[in-house]
Amino acid sequence: MERIGIVIKAPSIYHYIFKPFQGVELDVGSFVATEIDGMRVISRVAALRYRNAATDPRLIAQFDVEETVKEIKETLGIEEALYYTEAKAVVLGARRGRKIYRPQKPVKPLTYVYKTTEQELEEFFSPPEEGTYITIGKVRGTEIDAKIDAEKLVTHHCAILASTGAGKSWLAGVIIERLSMLSIPILVVDPHGEYSAMSNPLREEGAAVAEKTKIYVVGKVDVGPVDDAFRRRYGRPRTYTRVGINPRSLPLRTLEKILDTLYGLTDAQRRILEEGWQTATSYGERQPLTTAEELIREVIEGGKHAAPPGYAGEMALRGLEGRLRSLLYARPLFLTRYGDAYQGEPLKLIDPHTYTTTPAIHIFDVSGLDTLDQQIFLAVLLDQLYRAATQRKNLTTFIVVEEAHNFAPAAASAVSRSYVAKIAREGRKFGLGLCLITQRPAKLDQDVASQAMTQIFKRMINPNDLKYVTSVAEHLDDPRPLRTLDETEALITGVSVPAPLLITVDQRWTHHGGTTPKLIKEERD
Repeated sequence: MERIGIVIKAPSIYHYIFKPFQGVELDVGSFVATEIDGMRVISRVAALRYRNAATDPRLIAQFDVEETVKEIKETLGIEEALYYTEAKAVVLGARRGRKIYRPQKPVKPLTYVYKTTEQELEEFFSPPEEGTYITIGKVRGTEIDAKIDAEKLVTHHCAILASTGAGKSWLAGVIIERLSMLSIPILVVDPHGEYSAMSNPLREEGAAVAEKTKIYVVGKVDVGPVDDAFRRRYGRPRTYTRVGINPRSLPLRTLEKILDTLYGLTDAQRRILEEGWQTATSYGERQPLTTAEELIREVIEGGKHAAPPGYAGEMALRGLEGRLRSLLYARPLFLTRYGDAYQGEPLKLIDPHTYTTTPAIHIFDVSGLDTLDQQIFLAVLLDQLYRAATQRKNLTTFIVVEEAHNFAPAAASAVSRSYVAKIAREGRKFGLGLCLITQRPAKLDQDVASQAMTQIFKRMINPNDLKYVTSVAEHLDDPRPLRTLDETEALITGVSVPAPLLITVDQRWTHHGGTTPKLIKEERD
């Protein structure tokens, strides 16, 4: 074993500082090894600092003019004799059989640091034989496949956290492509209409992915600009199914919150709604699609006995009726009659049973909706997916939510937050996995984020977000290296990897729709 340095100090069990021997070349990201209690522990170089023994504060005080500096340097001798490197190494762990063991004591000072071999690293990062794994890139600085446990990634939830433009959606696309090869249902809530690009193969492997990609445009909204951009880029029209929500499928508490937020609800109207909604939705699991007027009539008739007597009760009933009519006709999400259509395109009801039993990539383009409508859609979708999954007939399903801080915010109110939290807390038991993607981790609800047992970090520069990441990430005591990651790199921690992995993300198999527009556009014929 080649000795390449010696430990100077070990401030914690998570990292140590060592001095490389003269002539040893190291880069940030290099792997080294040391010994703790007879175990060979693998570490990753996280930082390098160059120092010079001549830079003593008492000596620096004399650096007033150039001639003095020159005289001192000549007196001390050549600079290289006083120059040295310090390296910070983050402890990854020691291999024990099929598991990675993380030492619970720091390395002793003056312990030797050793060079690692490619074979040693390959054995260290190799996953256990049992389990299902996907490869999403290479361990940075090596040719070793970065494999993650697909089952734990999906069922124990995950989060992709990064600044804008750091490559979140590219990485999410790589993960979705690889998971699709396992023949599981994948649902993507797409606020920007960028995931439709996955219907276009980029490489040979992407043909199967594109074939499995199904696009749904949500609501009675104009998506012409998205369709035009798609046609210009890929030379063919975008194919999709337009879908909407049966108003009867709205959870009562969600409906109450929406009506109160938009129009305000009196106590009398709230009591009428609670009684009437139970009557109108007493059909069981599958609610019939009727006209909006028929639904409103059932609610008012069913809740009439809860209205106060006299003129006040009549005003409460008429007020609630008007609010329901405004909601159902003004919001583009809802189907108001059988055979509803938009610009000649028929709308179909969302179908959670099909989504959770069909191995495909189901992409829901909600880019035409405002934030409230997007939240309403996700609330209803997750509620129905959860109800379908409790019947235990679904396949393990992966739900990807882009811009998750808008759907489960830490401070602001959102009608979808409780449903995201419910899937995060209870979805695993019913085969529902969640992937939260956000560029503002500090604005994501902490209870929701804490349920993501795999965290994937890309470049992050906001101080508040970096501070937040430290509180939720496993084995990440210093988040500053996240500032220097480029678009191709990511750090993965959590239950789906044997040890924290710094990786170079793999190439996409299908087209990426989240590219940043160029400052100067190329001329087209």
